[in-house]
Amino acid sequence: MELSMWKNSGQLFEWKDHSIFVQDTAAANKPVLLLIHGFPTSSYDFHLLWPELAETHRLIAFDMLGYGYSDKPRTWQHSIFNQADIAEALLKSKGVEECSMITHDVGDTVGQELLARHAEGKLSFRLRRVVMFNGGLFPETHRAILVQKLLLSPLGFVFTRFMKKEKLAASLRSVCSEGLSDADIDAAWTLMAHKKGNLCMHLLIQYMRERRENRDRWVQALQKADMPFALIDGVEDPISGEHMVQRFEELVPGKQTIRLAGLGHYPHLEDVAKVLTVLKPLLISQ
Repeated sequence: MELSMWKNSGQLFEWKDHSIFVQDTAAANKPVLLLIHGFPTSSYDFHLLWPELAETHRLIAFDMLGYGYSDKPRTWQHSIFNQADIAEALLKSKGVEECSMITHDVGDTVGQELLARHAEGKLSFRLRRVVMFNGGLFPETHRAILVQKLLLSPLGFVFTRFMKKEKLAASLRSVCSEGLSDADIDAAWTLMAHKKGNLCMHLLIQYMRERRENRDRWVQALQKADMPFALIDGVEDPISGEHMVQRFEELVPGKQTIRLAGLGHYPHLEDVAKVLTVLKPLLISQ
């Protein structure tokens, strides 16, 4: 789906005076699948998966606050907890009482917080199954690239002024073994620059500090997950590849792991056919 079609087919959800961009296939009588994207991109990351997954599921995805076509406040306290609150409020507004979930990158961390609330009996909907793609599930295995380190530094707000399409393209392609298409790079920049969002990247990346501060809560959430759960990982990813999968298997034994050789940090954009081959059976299995 082209970006213009994605934008025009979306809707806005109001949360605490902020507009959140939402995609919802609104299909009746199909199980709901919530998709949560990563940093620094948007829900459009799932556009290649969208047509086939929509055959069997009602798909709901949203641009997290600060990303994509959602509002990008520069005075807001961006946090994983807020993004999880948005996910809960969105599903509640649509009357969704249970769903499965696919997450990626920082979306994994939002998913971990939702899992933590599930374990506490506080989640407002029932999680049927969870699939996570590459992400920093454990702060000790997260290998930040230079751009991330610069954004997280005290001078991160200065670095945002130099964030151009070429720098974004170089960063994204450096973590993808198969590379990303020019169209996906163009879309990523368009969505980042929307409402001058490139100037608030240093605020959004504070999730890396939150991961350290809440490590025990979010690792225990993985360990306590009592629904079907799988990790799909492009193992060539320098940020969260094979080394992260090994840590996952050490700390979260008994959960399914699927290694995708030759793919990096964005497996669902690098080789959608390979991802669908392993993903679709997970979503329909009992």
